[in-house]
Amino acid sequence: MRRGLLLFLGVFPIVLLVACAARSDRPVADPRVGRVLYLCCNIHFDPQKPEITDAIPSQGTLIPFGTRVEVQKVTKDTVRFEAAGHPAITLAYDHGSKATPFGTYLGYLFVSDDPRLKLKKVPARQVKLIEKSTVAPGMSRDQVVMALGYPPGDRTPSFESSTWTYLPGPGETLVVYFADGRVSSVQRHAGTRAPRRSD
Repeated sequence: MRRGLLLFLGVFPIVLLVACAARSDRPVADPRVGRVLYLCCNIHFDPQKPEITDAIPSQGTLIPFGTRVEVQKVTKDTVRFEAAGHPAITLAYDHGSKATPFGTYLGYLFVSDDPRLKLKKVPARQVKLIEKSTVAPGMSRDQVVMALGYPPGDRTPSFESSTWTYLPGPGETLVVYFADGRVSSVQRHAGTRAPRRSD
């Protein structure tokens, strides 16, 4: 009996730690749930598996920036949302930085004003690039966000950084360089990953 109790006391804390570390499906109160908001940026996903992370891919079916979406559920590290004509998508906050809590990130992702309004004075050629999830020299940070989303926090801990690093697909890295608040150059690397930056 004593041996069984000792075994239980030794195993129980490990099981408890694993359960706590696992992603929780338990909803949390969030003011965005049930609201229809705009996507800040282009979102790509696989319709066969509509689950993405905050390292938003640039491949798959596109939901354009400015699309109205309904936020359906928020947990401590995931959000489920749906745009008309698309399945519900679950986004997991796997790459976030300590500097940007999940609730803050959600405020960046889902906005109350249509981001297209910021493009009224932008040349049509540049708007077309943004719509195609393409970044080019001369774009502002806001335009890069519309095209690609916010960079993953574990690769770009500050949005004020002069370099934003994206993970557009398996084994790919896209690095956007800024000078004076505008894109100065863009480099794509296949088969390599940029090193992680610490917070």
